Amino acid sequence: MYRPDLVVRSRRVVTRDGVTPAALHIRDGRVIGVLDFENVPERCPLDDAGDLVVMPGAVDTHVHVNASAAADGYVFEQTTRAAAAGGITTIVDMGSAGRPTASVAALEQKRRAAQGRCAVDVGFCGGIAPGNSHELGRLAEEGVFGFACAFGSAAVDGAAAVTETDLRTAMPALTRIGAMLMVQGELPGPIERAVDGQNSSMGLFDRLTWSFRGGREYIRFLETHPKEAETEAILQLLELCREHRTRTHILSLSSSDALTPIFHARAARLPVTVETCPHYLFFVAEQVPDGATAFKCVPPIRERVNRELLWGALSGGLIQMIASDHSPPRVEFNRIKSCDFSRAWSGIASLPLSLPAVWTIASARGHTVSQLAAWMCRAPARIVGLERKGEIDVG
Repeated sequence: MYRPDLVVRSRRVVTRDGVTPAALHIRDGRVIGVLDFENVPERCPLDDAGDLVVMPGAVDTHVHVNASAAADGYVFEQTTRAAAAGGITTIVDMGSAGRPTASVAALEQKRRAAQGRCAVDVGFCGGIAPGNSHELGRLAEEGVFGFACAFGSAAVDGAAAVTETDLRTAMPALTRIGAMLMVQGELPGPIERAVDGQNSSMGLFDRLTWSFRGGREYIRFLETHPKEAETEAILQLLELCREHRTRTHILSLSSSDALTPIFHARAARLPVTVETCPHYLFFVAEQVPDGATAFKCVPPIRERVNRELLWGALSGGLIQMIASDHSPPRVEFNRIKSCDFSRAWSGIASLPLSLPAVWTIASARGHTVSQLAAWMCRAPARIVGLERKGEIDVG
């Protein structure tokens, strides 16, 4: 065995087999041995963490590097430093807001912007957009980790809005090349009906004061994004997955009503995986103050009972992983001055806080640090195919 140039040891090292005392032998930045706690070669530099937890770096596969221009390298520097501050050592960029990475040219532009500016490892997702089916194979050859889109609703974050027709074109191609579809969706029908119902229920006083109050009330914003919008999109997506057998990853699951059809899909061995986000597991709609648009995201933060059902699904393995869906406003979009949920930026900036926020609430519920590592390190890495990430092991 090669001699290490550094040993990191702790009495609480998180490995696949649990939490155990161990000494990690490292050479040239790679783990070359996971050995007994006392195994420290003579004169080898030692970083002794004592009883502090040593765990894998988190892998966040749902990050939006929201640059004002596709070639803005400074935003990669900002974003990856935020990730490192939060214990995240690998991110996958899902695309900038309004600009999906839907072509090889767009991917190359992003890579050039990121070159030499990143504090953590960075990968990229391709994008599915109307009319870009000819780019999918080329993007896969360039090493993207999946293909993202927003199904049914308006474009969100870095994903282009696509229709069922667009997916019927793209999914056979993705199946042929073995690529993964990554989808976030809300169907417009339930949203339009909710908005119409909200407008028709307004009395004279509400109408007279609406221009003053605007969209400050979180409950009104939540009403315009009913569970049905998300659940019906997922139902259609699962039927398409059943038809085309395309590996499908559901992004940012918010609606607990979708858990039952997801259970049946996985029981039928459809190639479906699911993520939820820290904000859906931590916050509840009942506690979001009016005008606090920093909480605005799509799908939205829902009620307490919904959160409890998401935790149950995560604990039971129906939801496999947690990703941040980090999406800060671009610099030209000044959300701070807007207390109107109907106009504010849709997205939560959470990279530095995702891991500690999840651990805060998970530990209070009796979950272990091994479960945390499974949800935020090992499962994300395996789902996108990063076989050498997500756990502490040789190599």
